[in-house]
Amino acid sequence: MKYALIAVTNNGAELAAKLRQNLQSGDIYVKEGRHNLSFFAAEFAKMRDLVADIFYRYDALVFFTSTGIAVRMIAPYIVHKAKDPAVVVVDEQAHFAVSLLSGHLGGANELTRQIAAILQAIPVITTATDANNMIAPDVIAQKLQLAVFPLTHIKIVNAALVAGRNLPYYIEENWQKADEYVNLLRQYNIEAKKITARKLNLSFTPCVFISPQRRVMTNVLTLAPRRLIAGVGCRKGVDKKLIEKAVAQAKKMADCERLAVKNLVSTIVKKDEAGLIDWAKENKVRTHFFANEIMQKMIEKYNLQQSPFVRNQIGIGNVCEAAILSYNEKAKIILPKTKFEKVTVSLAWE
Repeated sequence: MKYALIAVTNNGAELAAKLRQNLQSGDIYVKEGRHNLSFFAAEFAKMRDLVADIFYRYDALVFFTSTGIAVRMIAPYIVHKAKDPAVVVVDEQAHFAVSLLSGHLGGANELTRQIAAILQAIPVITTATDANNMIAPDVIAQKLQLAVFPLTHIKIVNAALVAGRNLPYYIEENWQKADEYVNLLRQYNIEAKKITARKLNLSFTPCVFISPQRRVMTNVLTLAPRRLIAGVGCRKGVDKKLIEKAVAQAKKMADCERLAVKNLVSTIVKKDEAGLIDWAKENKVRTHFFANEIMQKMIEKYNLQQSPFVRNQIGIGNVCEAAILSYNEKAKIILPKTKFEKVTVSLAWE
């Protein structure tokens, strides 16, 4: 995960530094005027402006502030539980670590426990399943890199779980990966049965169904393999092999090496780029190219980082992330734009 650690006091900044050291990752942002810091931190004048600038750039934001301040800062930018970053709040004495946003799908609950252990704080997690020491299906989905569909059914299955009802798990019987997922679920003490979707559809009991297809069925929460989107920008005339290498490196960085890219997205300027087209055909990846005007709207809406060089070359300053959001505005970016040799890649879940 990519973390933003935001502090307004010296002690908060010191806690952020300790957290970054233990997480071995993270960018620290500190209120300007804290000049006695012994470590590097970016300064900000107004937190509201900072959060507007970075909210969509990180997998998780950790505020070393009051909960009220954090709520006010993030409120204008909250979109959807499938898209929002994890948000955790730690008081400046590290008495408590509070999971504030995206507890399950964004991983805030798990991150809160991790932060609490590092800073010796008390974790505060209020989602009903966690409060009852139950593992929710949307947490299982995150751990197994599966997408949740439809999102509205999360409430149905979690409510059944909290109410003490049995929540059965089923797996598509004719799927070649069925046995693999049976074994993966056993790691979480879940026994799943293999069944066909037709038979499952006859059931009116809330349940979880793991399938290669995204299905909508009454009282059923479907967990399906995530669809990986690659936003790609590249130099003119780039070789197909460099595209292949860059995407492979990006998938490794995002810890999703075993998943195939389903869609490649870019600017209309690159629609005839041979390296991109050839790589997509060879890997059976669908391509989508967007007009710069459409992508510019995403750049402005989400305050995406821009490259002056790219803007001078093609007219817009961000290709990878802007193309992803133009294709699917609810996509969850898991790797921000990252430069490789003559290629820039961003990855997202659809």
